[in-house]
Order: sequence, then structure tokens, then C-alpha cells
Amino acid sequence: RSRLCCRRVISVQAMRSSTFLAEVVESQPADITQRLLNPALKNFFIPIIETTASLALAVLTFWLGFWLKDVLTPNEDGTSKVLTDVLKGNVLNFNTPIPYYIFTLILSFLGRIDGFFNRYFLGQLEEKEREMEDIRNRLRSETQAHEDSKKSYLETIHSALKYLLTAENTGFDNSCRVTIYKLQSDSDDCLQQIFRSSPNHHYESKGRIKVPTSEGVVGAAWGNHGVKEFSCDLDPNSPEFLDKMKEAIGNEGCALPNQELSMPSRHYYARAFSDHDYPRRIGIVVYESTAVGTLKSVEIEKMLNLKSLDVSRLVKHLGVLHEEFNPVSREE
Repeated sequence: RSRLCCRRVISVQAMRSSTFLAEVVESQPADITQRLLNPALKNFFIPIIETTASLALAVLTFWLGFWLKDVLTPNEDGTSKVLTDVLKGNVLNFNTPIPYYIFTLILSFLGRIDGFFNRYFLGQLEEKEREMEDIRNRLRSETQAHEDSKKSYLETIHSALKYLLTAENTGFDNSCRVTIYKLQSDSDDCLQQIFRSSPNHHYESKGRIKVPTSEGVVGAAWGNHGVKEFSCDLDPNSPEFLDKMKEAIGNEGCALPNQELSMPSRHYYARAFSDHDYPRRIGIVVYESTAVGTLKSVEIEKMLNLKSLDVSRLVKHLGVLHEEFNPVSREE
């Protein structure tokens, strides 16, 4: 009875599997290969086969045990069959569990081999992942070190420009401020602040980030021969002062600044400079002072003429670093 039950279970499973495969082939005969090669099916096909083989192997082992018990039972004369002879004689006998057991054992063995290869390749993948993580960590460290180097270089450029532009012979003191603007990469109508220095923290921290090339002393120097100086010993907020400035820069085709300035400057000196590698203007340096006569414009002009190459190179490098560390500048 046990043999008969096991045989019926296996026959029913085989019929269901054959029916399913026949339906798949009949419904999509030209698409069967593509379905079998589907990535999801490939990922789960072998584990499903291995699990099914393991379950079938358990059932077949139970059936084989009962079958061998009946076959190897001694005869009435006391003789019994040899196990090896029984197994060899029934390898292709599908009425016995032997061929099913062998086939299922092979499937289970192949599944074990696939599992071994999966573990091997998983180990290789984990090793490569550790190597990639080490590379990423080194890259992060090198990137951070490079970032720190660029910040140090930026601070060095600031210090060098401050040393050059605020030398003692320029008359620079607590009432003064020096600013450098560079031409924006996306517009010819606006200059962008990239450097500012003043002993007065309020003057150094405040002020416009962007200056139109058509306004003020900066625009007059930029749009014409490259140098513009204006001084007036009146209240910078008085109409008389504004009228004199308007008269001075109006001849250069520029208008008064369209907003109130952060520093009550009475003396301005602006000087544009060009790139020594390419014949084009790249920036402008602007000196301001709240007192007339403090800044020595003649000495400033001599210094800028003497150090023009150094200043232009420093400003060029500063402009590149400024765009990297300040990608979006906004008006204060």
C-alpha cells in the first residue's frame, strides 16, 4: 500500500508538471526560450528546482526504503537478493523508485554545486566591494585634502592681495576700503565682488556683491580708459555731493548707483586691469576712503603698474576659486 501511494503521488506530480509545460509551450511556443532566460526566472529557477528535488528526495527515500524492504526479504528457502544486483537491475525500471531517485539525486547535487559557485562568487563580490569601499574612502580623503589645499590657497591669495594693495605707501588706513570685482562669466553687464579688505569690519562686511558696469565710479573706469578718480569733501548723502559725482561720471556715460552705498566714501580710485595671457579685461580694483587726501593715488598707480602682472595673476586664480566656493552670489 505504501509503494502504491508513493507511486500515485509521483505520477500525479509528473502529470501536473507535464500539463503545465505543455500549456506554456502551446500558448507561447516561440517565446519559451525568452521566458526561460528571463532574469527573474534565472535567479529563482535553480533554487526552486533544488528545493523541489530535496522534497522529492525525501519522499523517494521513504518509498525506496519500503521497496527495498520488500525486495530484499528472504525467500522461503532462506536465500535473499543482493542489494547491488537489485539496484543495477532496476536502474531503468520506472515501476521502481530507483530511476526517480537517481534523477532527483542528480538534480539535488547540481543544486549543491550551484550553491557552492554562488557562495564563491558572492565571496568574490564582497571582496571587490571591500576594495571599492577602500577606493571610495581614499578618494574621499584625497578630495577632502584637495579641498583643504584649495581653501588654503584661497586664503593665501587673499593675504597676498591684501599685502600688495594695502601697503603703507598707499596711505591705506582705518578710513579706507579696497575691493576687487571681476567680470561675471555669464554676463558682460555686471561685475562681481571677489575680494574686499578694510580695517573697519563694518566696511569690510557690507557692500554690494554685484556692480553694474553702467553705474558709479566703477562703471566709469570699466567702460572707458580703465582709470577713474573722484573726490569731494562734502557729505556723501548731500545733493551737492551727488550732483558733483553725477557730473564727473556722466561724462563717461554712467549713472549714479541705484541704491544707497554702505560706506560714506568721499574719495574713489578705480583701476581696471587685463589678463596677461589674453588681451581682455578681467577685473577692477576700487579704493575708497571716507576722507579726502588719505589715499595716495599717485603711489597706488605706481604700485599697480609695478605689480600689474602679480595682481592680474592672483585675481585670475582668485576668480576661479571664488566661482567654485561661491557658485551663486546674491545681493546683500
